[in-house]
Amino acid sequence: MESFVIHKQGESQYYVALLTNKGDIILRGNDCASLADCKYSIDSIRSNATDYSKYELMTSNDGRYYFKVKGSGGDEIARSEIFEDTAERYAGIGLVRRTIPYAIVDDQSFAV
Repeated sequence: MESFVIHKQGESQYYVALLTNKGDIILRGNDCASLADCKYSIDSIRSNATDYSKYELMTSNDGRYYFKVKGSGGDEIARSEIFEDTAERYAGIGLVRRTIPYAIVDDQSFAV
């Protein structure tokens, strides 16, 4: 089952990532200043990522593909991994849209 994992980076910075059941990051939320901010980020991603109109399709400088998820105000709230072709990118969007409502939250911010 896909899961949101909360990671700590540095002394006081966190981020949320949506992991596939194989442990690969498919979507990464913005950096958070606190655990409360991460929980708000998860709620925001959940409420927007099921709506296809919240996705922005992007191409990297090296010609690979990714997508962004926009929040209700139009700001980026999450970004996908990089995909080699557009079919993979659309499959990634489909995976996120199908699984995001059911993804469990795994707080690993305390892990060393």
